[in-house]
Amino acid sequence: MQTVMNDTQVHHSRENSRLRALIRFNALLFYGVATASFLEAAAPIGAGRVAQAVMGAPDAAHWLDEVWRPQRSARAQALRAYIDVVWPEFDWAAAYEDFRKLYAQRHGYAAALANPALEVLACCALESQAALFYRAIAAGADDPALRELANAAAREHCACLEAFRALFEQRARRQAVGFITGCRVVLASARAARDIDVAAAFRPLTGHWYGTPTITGLQYQEFLSRMARLIQKQAGLGCFERLLFSPWLKRARPALLPEGTGPDAEGRNSQWLLKAA
Repeated sequence: MQTVMNDTQVHHSRENSRLRALIRFNALLFYGVATASFLEAAAPIGAGRVAQAVMGAPDAAHWLDEVWRPQRSARAQALRAYIDVVWPEFDWAAAYEDFRKLYAQRHGYAAALANPALEVLACCALESQAALFYRAIAAGADDPALRELANAAAREHCACLEAFRALFEQRARRQAVGFITGCRVVLASARAARDIDVAAAFRPLTGHWYGTPTITGLQYQEFLSRMARLIQKQAGLGCFERLLFSPWLKRARPALLPEGTGPDAEGRNSQWLLKAA
């Protein structure tokens, strides 16, 4: 009996090694996992906007510090650890540093929306989008370790979505949000994630390898198209998710990062997210 168990373990180990070897040459999964690891690691940079969204709600602020932040940090570490095992030739730290500098500029410009309920709604859109992405990765990955990692991340983001949704319902009772305005914010958040956040994370991924990369390089538009097909095929989109995902089916725009730091820039920048729709 002991010999049978050992043979089974050896078989599983060899099978997992074979599947992981296939993942090493999968450009879409590398770019997807790497961009996700950067965005999870950079969550503290954008936490100011999230803190504004939960301002005045002590329970939500406590949840943000005790649950949301630690989860993002732990998820980033888990994704980086997976990358270090599957793509050890990739210099994650150097690439992340390039991304971090670029990403900090985005959050330096993005001012708060005038209506706090809209801030929370934007958070709902981002959490839903993240859960959708991880669900597709989990469904499309051959490696059981990656499936488990992505499924856990999807569950975490779904739980965060429910927390933000409850807060939005509280905010919306005090500050009415029209249907059209709400749709505009959701779509603008999705476009900003595609054209700014994910684009910034994608940019340094081709230039930080020790030697020859194991994956074929992708242009950003090709990555978006292939990821869109994966999500459509694997994620099982609901009605809201189809609305949220619709910007990903269109060609990416130039970066939406607002320009200008003069005396009138703050007023312009406070409206950039709505105008992006």
